[in-house]
Amino acid sequence: MDIENDRKIIQNITRLLYISILISPFLPPVVMLLIGILTVFYQKKNGLNSFQYLPDRIFLGFILLSILGWLIEPHLVMGIPTMLLPVFFYGLYYLLSIWIRDVVDWSWQDIQKMYMFFWICGLFIAVVVILQRVDWEVINQSPPLKYILDFYSYFRWQANYSERSVGTSGNSNLAAALLICLALLSIFALSVLKNMRQKIGAFAIFIVFCIAIMCTGSRGAWGGLVIGLIVQLWMTGHRKRTVVISLSILGSVFLFPQLIPRKDTLASTLDDRLVVWSTAFDIFKENWILGTLPLRFGELAEQAGVKVFHAHNIFLGIATEYGIIGLFLFLALILSTIYRARRWRKTANKKEEKRLAGMLISQTIAILGHGMYDYPIIAPQIGVLFILSIIIIHTQYEKRCVKRPAWSEGDDIPKETTLLQALSSFIVSAKVNIKSFRSK
Repeated sequence: MDIENDRKIIQNITRLLYISILISPFLPPVVMLLIGILTVFYQKKNGLNSFQYLPDRIFLGFILLSILGWLIEPHLVMGIPTMLLPVFFYGLYYLLSIWIRDVVDWSWQDIQKMYMFFWICGLFIAVVVILQRVDWEVINQSPPLKYILDFYSYFRWQANYSERSVGTSGNSNLAAALLICLALLSIFALSVLKNMRQKIGAFAIFIVFCIAIMCTGSRGAWGGLVIGLIVQLWMTGHRKRTVVISLSILGSVFLFPQLIPRKDTLASTLDDRLVVWSTAFDIFKENWILGTLPLRFGELAEQAGVKVFHAHNIFLGIATEYGIIGLFLFLALILSTIYRARRWRKTANKKEEKRLAGMLISQTIAILGHGMYDYPIIAPQIGVLFILSIIIIHTQYEKRCVKRPAWSEGDDIPKETTLLQALSSFIVSAKVNIKSFRSK
């Protein structure tokens, strides 16, 4: 198998992974498994040793941590070793990182095209979410919409009596997390598209995604979205526009809380979360070194009198499931990603590339912001999208800041570099003139 000859197939398989994120939580693991198998074949000559790359080392760290934790305290859930799930997924993340870096080998323009494609296809989720909330009999009974809505209604991991839309994820909070990322992509598109009609269209799509978030009834999603917008404010030039949008969203939610279709109050949901968090913290204190591993957490929580499957907080969830060592690995991954996204943005020589770096890190931090009230990255759709952003940021950082490619001619040369070169030439010529003058 040759990478150059199969370039089109490789691009299509990667595109399939992004489409699978939008369609169903069952598809991304299947496509990742296919990618993992192909990665082994494509990298037979070069090998799969990539210990010099930080994300790969962290993924391998989670694999070793899961195996070690299970060997010290073996446990089965429904006859399945609890280490199997994390080893499987982190193994696929490890192979996905090699696939993106060494097989796909995207330029930043390729990444932009892929995410713009993903953004437009993401309207499918918004349509499904809105139709689930509207619940019109005419639409519900008209094929093919009837079959689509029935399919997503069947795979629903939430109470059927709930008014909250679950989208293609089977859960309203997970659907909201996907919509946050798509809304942030709308802001990115707004900043890079040239035509005014296209910009108006991008803003209209952003409003559609916000309406879809409202239909999920997720309050944490608004916090995640605003945090993501603030990060884009920090990473892009459209600061005033982003501030206005952020304040508008916050103001609308605070002034008109009835916009979010929830019968329970914010105080009641916070009380429920506090019970879950305190239980998770108690579990962490008893398993603080290596954690419980994901499948076992639900059993321990149920023994404590709380029926939940996860900690409803990303950092607390990582700490309880993988211990203090896993939390350290996760924090190292996040902090290094933020640092490298910022360095990539500073080194980039095109406005669009700088905005791309800002969009990817804003998605990452927005999911973390939403994760203060939930644990979305354990779901395949959100987890894969989250990891893809991290892998791409690290890959582009390696290209721009470590390998330091020669800039192309003309407009692609950064202004800072041009000024430095001019200043350097001036100093060199001045030294030559002084020496020649002294010799005379």
